[in-house]
Amino acid sequence: MFRFSLLMFLNIFTMPSFAQPYFYINQQQGNSVSVFSKSNLSPKATIPTLEGPAGIAISPNNPWFAVSYPEQGMISFFDVEKLIPLEHVSVGGSPFGLVFTNNQLFYSDWNDDYIGVINPGSGRVVKKIPVGESPAGIIDIACKSQVWVVNRESNSVSVIDSNSLTVIKTISVGDAPFAIEADEEYVYVANAQENTLSIIEIESLVEIKKIKTGRMPYGVAVDRQQHKIYVSNQLSNAVSVIDSRTHKTIKQIKTGEYPENIAIDEALHRLYVLNWFDGSLSVFDSRTDREIKTIKVGEGSRAFGRFTGKAAACFKN
Repeated sequence: MFRFSLLMFLNIFTMPSFAQPYFYINQQQGNSVSVFSKSNLSPKATIPTLEGPAGIAISPNNPWFAVSYPEQGMISFFDVEKLIPLEHVSVGGSPFGLVFTNNQLFYSDWNDDYIGVINPGSGRVVKKIPVGESPAGIIDIACKSQVWVVNRESNSVSVIDSNSLTVIKTISVGDAPFAIEADEEYVYVANAQENTLSIIEIESLVEIKKIKTGRMPYGVAVDRQQHKIYVSNQLSNAVSVIDSRTHKTIKQIKTGEYPENIAIDEALHRLYVLNWFDGSLSVFDSRTDREIKTIKVGEGSRAFGRFTGKAAACFKN
């Protein structure tokens, strides 16, 4: 339906980077995406979606973002300027985690145990890459031409070459890994049922350490400027703050009830924590770890992915 719009964007707007004035919160039980201004944290718009939006990814190079619907077997693309849908793509299965890299969209299929690769220009799935059971969190490490995905039921991480679209290594981690993030040297994996954070060296592809977290770690974010790793702990109603240089826990900060996905905005020094049971978003200053504001975002809010956009040097396309 929206093919012409998306193709036109590909031809006209492909660029090294694209300013992202907003962040986005999926209302999985409300069938919409709430759009907020990064500058003043105020609501900008509410975009209707298909039923059950869960995962999200923001393109670093083009003016759109994507949303997954695990129960619908669909992925939607949205215009970040006009805040309207561009296209709904039927992929089948249960698409969940999303990441843009190498001018393609990679998604994890929770039930069918593969990583799908979509060409945004054609809207077609160009490859399905078998991985472990129940793949969830997914990130790219563009400087290595890699995509990493955690396999919750296999207790492992699959590392994919984003050029050849093949798995180059599978790494064992803790029990029920779910979320994943990285800095220039390490990948961090939250093991939900083990209450640990696995630290994997990017160069060697070896797990070098596990750190104890709070109860049921569910989300991971990294602030490279402040040298901090943040881990949301659902059953502790708190976020663990870990020094990325020493890999030691600095403190725990209290959040709303049942914190799930979290994200960092390094430019504005903010940590965002999405609280599932509260229907709220806690916003912290990442320099001091003090809460700035709590925003009501509605029940059933789940923006699984980098909902503020992705930072950085090594990670941009």
